[in-house]
Amino acid sequence: MTDLQATGPVRAITFDLDFTLWDLEGVIHRAEMLQYQFLCQHYPEVGRRYSAEAFQALRFRLHEQRPDLRYNVTLLRQEALRTVAIECGYDESLVKQAFQVFLDARHDVKLYDDTVPLLERLHGRYVLGVITNGNADVRRLGLGGYFDFTLSPMEVGAAKPDRLIFEAACNRAGFDPGEIVHIGDDPEADVIGAAGYGMVAVWLNRHRLQWPAELPRPDCIELPTLAALERVLQPPLAVPCADDASS
Repeated sequence: MTDLQATGPVRAITFDLDFTLWDLEGVIHRAEMLQYQFLCQHYPEVGRRYSAEAFQALRFRLHEQRPDLRYNVTLLRQEALRTVAIECGYDESLVKQAFQVFLDARHDVKLYDDTVPLLERLHGRYVLGVITNGNADVRRLGLGGYFDFTLSPMEVGAAKPDRLIFEAACNRAGFDPGEIVHIGDDPEADVIGAAGYGMVAVWLNRHRLQWPAELPRPDCIELPTLAALERVLQPPLAVPCADDASS
């Protein structure tokens, strides 16, 4: 890694959500299982025709067969439910009810301890935004008031690491890429994507993982916690070693 220099003062910060602001370990699997159990209980023909694995496989097939659904995880899941409803002789209420079960469970997450304290300190000092590839709603978790905007592939028609979603974020923030920091946990989606568009990329590496050998590593800042972000916001943006950043 090399030292990074913003093209000007940092004016905006964008955040990934899953595994950045909260822990998602096991959450999606649990949400899918709760949804399947709901279907079996309230729409029993689904359970007779589909195992949990077969229902998941249906969603994967739709993802491959329907390019229009690839960047809208909500519509993808709803379309899988709609396909099952039609095959099993149920109406649209299956789609609405079963998706709501999934969505409620999908938001049953635990915020990292450093999330709210950091957002409280940054709010009002910087333009704060969200760039996510998922369908979580920060308002449902009591975080909506901290952010000036949120962007997802459903709105943009492109997902991280595509430069289009980072371009949209810069436009929403109203600043040049070099004046915006993006922080996230995914080396490809967050770090390579943001750096490729000229933003200051921060890799949030809570578990001290090695950079994936198959990916080129751009200039970026590596931090072990969100709390360490404040220490590198003022230019020059230096890459701290993990021990320094966590002290």
